Amino acid sequence: MRSPLLASLLWVWGDFVKRFCILSIFLLSGWLGIPSAVDAAEERLIAVIMANSQQRYKDIHAVFVENSKAFCGDSCKIYVQTPNADIMSLRNSVRKAVALGADLIVTYGPSATLAAKTENPSIPTLFADVYDPVKLKLVSAKSNTGRNMTGIRGDAPVQALFKFFVEATKPDELIVLYDKKSPEGNLQKTVLLKAGKKRGVAVTPLAVVKPEDHIALLESIPANADGLFLACSEHADSQLSQVLAFAANRRLPVITMRAGAAEAGAFMVLESSDVEQGEKLAEMAGQVLSGKKIADIPMKKPHNVAFVVNLKVAKEYGINVPFQTLSVASRIVR
Repeated sequence: MRSPLLASLLWVWGDFVKRFCILSIFLLSGWLGIPSAVDAAEERLIAVIMANSQQRYKDIHAVFVENSKAFCGDSCKIYVQTPNADIMSLRNSVRKAVALGADLIVTYGPSATLAAKTENPSIPTLFADVYDPVKLKLVSAKSNTGRNMTGIRGDAPVQALFKFFVEATKPDELIVLYDKKSPEGNLQKTVLLKAGKKRGVAVTPLAVVKPEDHIALLESIPANADGLFLACSEHADSQLSQVLAFAANRRLPVITMRAGAAEAGAFMVLESSDVEQGEKLAEMAGQVLSGKKIADIPMKKPHNVAFVVNLKVAKEYGINVPFQTLSVASRIVR
């Protein structure tokens, strides 16, 4: 018959051996890559890529993050990369997202989205704030999805903005300042060249090669120019205040698709809603993470498009905006 002391020692030893074995199995399973209970509860990773960390992208992303709580809770980790807008930096960001084992890639703007298309990762990709994804060949016109890619387009019809401008100013010449490397800037330039030809307005493109070229190009604008269209690009935000200040000195009305530009001094702006972009993006992300295939999630179009007129600028420049144009404005800056 065992003594009480011996029985107690044997119980302690047995408990120690059991705990040691459990710990060894746990550590060994992690070393060998065998799934464990902890692995099963691992967070899902959403890798976000936004070129140059533009304020517009930040605004959309803030809405996306807030609305993602509905389907993510505490089970998602959102990892944000803000590389330069050059193609190699963006492609490296896509590769990093793949290396990290992301469950979903989210791209803001055309450059990051085109980089994702070039890399063609096996990970589902959603985009937001992209001007005409069909023309950029990101998605098919027939299916409204791409190769493992879909999203919400962020553009409003630039030809509509041009129409409003022509009605208000009766211009002879419109200058188009665009980034030569910007996919959306080149598309907007092409659309305006066709629209100008149709309406008998001379459209003169000025190509920006480097962001610091903006002012030098503006100084080359002829004195009789009637307006300036500032095309979208990954660099336009950094030069917006300088462009608007120069145009104000020249009494040159500026039209653009840049959200918030009317409040900063542009004459007319046609902009899509950052709130809608973020909400729709989160909705689609929830569908992807719940197992829905990209092929079954067609690209969404923006519904909340705002036409903004800066009436203060119009009065300063002596522009009489027709009542019919003002009547369709979503906002008027006075």
